[in-house]
Amino acid sequence: MLGMGEGMDALVVAGLVFVCLFGGAIAGMGASRKLKEQHLSKETQEAVKLAVGMVAAMASLILGLMTASVKGNFDTTSRDVQQYATYLITLDLSLRHYGPDANPARDALRGYTQHALDETWPADATKTLVNSDVSEQTLSHVGHMVRALEPKTPDQVELKTEALDRYKSLAALRWVLIEESAVQVPPIFTVVLIVWLTFIFMSFGLFSPVNSVSVSIFLLCALSLGGAIFLILEMSTPFDGIIIIPPDAMLKALQHMVK
Repeated sequence: MLGMGEGMDALVVAGLVFVCLFGGAIAGMGASRKLKEQHLSKETQEAVKLAVGMVAAMASLILGLMTASVKGNFDTTSRDVQQYATYLITLDLSLRHYGPDANPARDALRGYTQHALDETWPADATKTLVNSDVSEQTLSHVGHMVRALEPKTPDQVELKTEALDRYKSLAALRWVLIEESAVQVPPIFTVVLIVWLTFIFMSFGLFSPVNSVSVSIFLLCALSLGGAIFLILEMSTPFDGIIIIPPDAMLKALQHMVK
């Protein structure tokens, strides 16, 4: 499928982030107890803080870019799904106004819409399909039926032209949605971010006192960042996972067709 199934599993990566960050902090705490006093001097702390600050700034930049990218793509895909549903409704309206001769095309369009809903938002989320040969052939069949219409009046000529325009827009937007569903966070971004964050947590643990409060804070921070990475990776697959674009617009389009 197009989505997390072909990339990194969001939950696994989030778990890896938590383990690396919390483990790094604990490793830093353990290392501080074995280092000699001169290695933990105030001057050393200042030097480490300066270096870590630079890495933290870069990590924040990468995290911000990843968030903005996936959120922008998610919002764009959501708008395109709504536009897609609008094209389905307007195409159906054109065929409805055309008259009884267009009823077979309307039935085919209704069947395509139902099929698209079943594939993109199935009851079993593990079987999500954004692109399939069956969907492509079904939509193409709708186009053939629209082109085969033989208008007998000037109004029907205009409605056929209108329906063909709607169909072309629909077919083009379908491929846009397929491409948008395949956009993912580059794995190298995630790997680099995990390495940088682990280094930062190790430096924090190196100069932190070993007590339950410090350990608890590091635990919560690691969980928070793991959750942030999870959300980013989830939103990078808008039709797959826990955070998905709802099918409301497509369901309304289907309901409009059966009236």
